[in-house]
Amino acid sequence: MDVRSGGGNAVEHALPRVAHPAAPAVGGLAVHPDRSAPRALGLLMLLVLPLVVALGVLHQTAWYPIGDQAQTELRLRDVGSRHTPLIGVFSARIGPVGHEGSHLGPLSFYAMWPVYRLFGGSAWAMQAAAASVQVVAMATILWIAHRRGGLALVLGTTAALAILIRAYGPTVMTEAWVPYLPLLWWLVFLLAVWSVCCGDLPLLPVVVFAGSLCAQAHIPYVGLTSGLGAFAVVIAFVWAYRRRRRPRSVLHFACWLLVAVAVGAAVWVPPTIDQLVNSPGNLSMLWDYFRDPPTATIGLRRGIEVLLIHLNPWRLVAKQLVLTIRLPGHGAERGITTGSPWPGVALLVAWATAVVAAWRIRHRPLLRLHAVLAVALVLAAVSISRIFGVVWFWEIVWAWVITALMSLAVGWTAASFVRHRLRGPLVAHASTAGKLALVGAVALWTALFTFDATRASVPDPGGPGPRLSRLLGAVVTPTVAALDEDPTPGGGRDGRYLISWSDPINLGTQGWGLLNELERRGFHVGTLAVYRSVATPHRVMDPAQATRLLHLAIGLDVDTWSDRPDARRVAYLDPRTPGERVEYRRLRLQVINDLRAAGLADLVPQVDRSLTHLATDPRLPESTYAKTVRMGRLGLPMAVFVAPADGIAVR
Repeated sequence: MDVRSGGGNAVEHALPRVAHPAAPAVGGLAVHPDRSAPRALGLLMLLVLPLVVALGVLHQTAWYPIGDQAQTELRLRDVGSRHTPLIGVFSARIGPVGHEGSHLGPLSFYAMWPVYRLFGGSAWAMQAAAASVQVVAMATILWIAHRRGGLALVLGTTAALAILIRAYGPTVMTEAWVPYLPLLWWLVFLLAVWSVCCGDLPLLPVVVFAGSLCAQAHIPYVGLTSGLGAFAVVIAFVWAYRRRRRPRSVLHFACWLLVAVAVGAAVWVPPTIDQLVNSPGNLSMLWDYFRDPPTATIGLRRGIEVLLIHLNPWRLVAKQLVLTIRLPGHGAERGITTGSPWPGVALLVAWATAVVAAWRIRHRPLLRLHAVLAVALVLAAVSISRIFGVVWFWEIVWAWVITALMSLAVGWTAASFVRHRLRGPLVAHASTAGKLALVGAVALWTALFTFDATRASVPDPGGPGPRLSRLLGAVVTPTVAALDEDPTPGGGRDGRYLISWSDPINLGTQGWGLLNELERRGFHVGTLAVYRSVATPHRVMDPAQATRLLHLAIGLDVDTWSDRPDARRVAYLDPRTPGERVEYRRLRLQVINDLRAAGLADLVPQVDRSLTHLATDPRLPESTYAKTVRMGRLGLPMAVFVAPADGIAVR
């Protein structure tokens, strides 16, 4: 068949013809013989190997989830109970303190829950559950690639996927954090939209499910998936309209459209229930907040610049994109949100050239993939331009998926164009060389990722390695022992513990970890009403109903609580050496003097109250920012106090 017709197996234009029995047709598309399926399964096993290694390494480390991970596990633990979540985790950027909105839906919790329960509901089980979500996405990606181009496209997609997941790193692929969970499902979504554009209507339900998982897990995906989802539906209707005189084609379209509608209705029932039973519902809060954001958005010009920074294929190949530490950025941005836009411009030029080449050889599947990428790029630029306030890397970490798919499309176009120009035995030689190169790339990047996985560590916002997690673990054990040994009424396992905390360095991350760990160990715990949106309403405890107050004090608050005659200290830890304590005091004085010298005396109270908020203030001088980062890494003493419930007041 002439490649210029755009018919047949598009990817195999770049490969030698392989004689095989005629494949049956489904919905007007050729279904590839099953004999290539075992090879695709083998490639999937190669991709999964580094995650298995990473989970094995992580299993050897005691981990106490903190911050966002603790909040996620609290909701994950609720799945299947009468408090099954109807919405996602809260977002600190949406709404005022105490009345924050949440991400759209709980689909990611539901997806993780079976594996989480299967492995015992432990902290490690949550990591295994997060990895399982990524593995299912990988399998779906290769399945779609097999439908679209057989083993040839599976090889190319596996190579691109191997490079992408290695660039994200083992922590991202095993962390149950809302910006990370949808990453590979975003690629599933893009490929499914492309399949629908190619007339593969059975992928409509996949478009709906994958898009819903992305949008529910993390708000930045809402505009992306809504726009591309609408694009796919329009294309499907056009497909049906052109075949309106063929009853079987119209029935085929109607059946898969109904399945897609049913899937959409099912996965959006929980957020809808929340909207109907609560006033205001979460959907209303999100609509109001983004319709009138509290600060100005970064604008289209800056949005395009940030997108171009992320269209850098060299960064996918050369280094791990996301570090295990998430220290605050100075001013507006740090880390992978900054860089040169010119490599991105180069990729755009290469991609535009590929579009022209695909048009020259009339390669319809490739042209449709390029059309999906064009829509995705426009929506990406608009979505990024709508970010307001600080541009954090996790808000746009999805952009690297577009870079990987663009690179794959450019490579596929180049191979097809070369195949179109070659004649005779050169075609077979070039095809064999291409296959070997792809297999070699998969093997190399899988080996590199496996090596990276042997050094996998749990996420920690406070420094290299699971430092804050270890510190929390050091106070959890004596706290549990002290509570168990309390024989007085209202103590022990029968007590109702209201948990509070103060944290001038890490935004209360270890406080959430303490709440999560005590609940895991079977204690009846709750927290203050101000944390209602974060902890979920059923974990808010009325002080009048509590029998004990349990307070985690950090920094100067340790001395304050030590002076309380009604408080008993049950755990204490200072992670600093004597020399580091001296260094912290010296840096603290320097930061205070710097602030006063810079005319920023209003920020001085933040030095002891909230070092994180101080570090993210755009007025902070660069040299002072470096000192605050060092102070955060040095840490502060922490202690857990137990006080009577009567007259509870967090001082």
